[in-house]
Amino acid sequence: MIAKRPTDGRTKATAAPSGVRASARRSARVVQSVVLSVAAAVGLLVVLAALAPLAGFHLVRLETGSMSPGFPAGSVLLAQDIAARDAAVGDIVTVTRADGSPVTHRVVEVEPAGSGARLVLKGDANDQVDPAPYLATRVGRAVGGVPFAGGLVEALGGRLALPVLAAISSLLVLWAWWPSGRAPAHRASRARRLAIDGGGAS
Repeated sequence: MIAKRPTDGRTKATAAPSGVRASARRSARVVQSVVLSVAAAVGLLVVLAALAPLAGFHLVRLETGSMSPGFPAGSVLLAQDIAARDAAVGDIVTVTRADGSPVTHRVVEVEPAGSGARLVLKGDANDQVDPAPYLATRVGRAVGGVPFAGGLVEALGGRLALPVLAAISSLLVLWAWWPSGRAPAHRASRARRLAIDGGGAS
């Protein structure tokens, strides 16, 4: 008859913390993946915003809600500088009024006029078109936008937004790749062997 080795529960007690540690490592890897994804997205935003002026793009912050509900007040649009003649019905464009203030509305009519174009605009939230057409040679045509993003840019201090975002992105990457303080593999293996030997030495 084969005698069973007596146990005192120490092996099971050792296995339980190992399972907890494995679960914690899996959770840490998930958090690390999420942080790296966020950092990559922030980094991409910084790069695009930095390179935008070189490609003829600029940011437009909507001060009013005339383009609601798609782009309420405080939204930020990415606009490309184009010839007014190239604007098409349905485009969202930014033009300059006679007093020098900008207006960003949707094109409802466009006609060539001299070296530019005559544009009839209307805000999405407005019942009527703008009081008078605009004569322009260049306009900013919106290629995309983020609702309410103007608040974030303003909170970061306008021109300081890009450096702050870049710093946040760098810190996220650094945190995600920082050594977690795990024991070296050879020490972990030795600790497991000692635990097993200890469990069977009773």
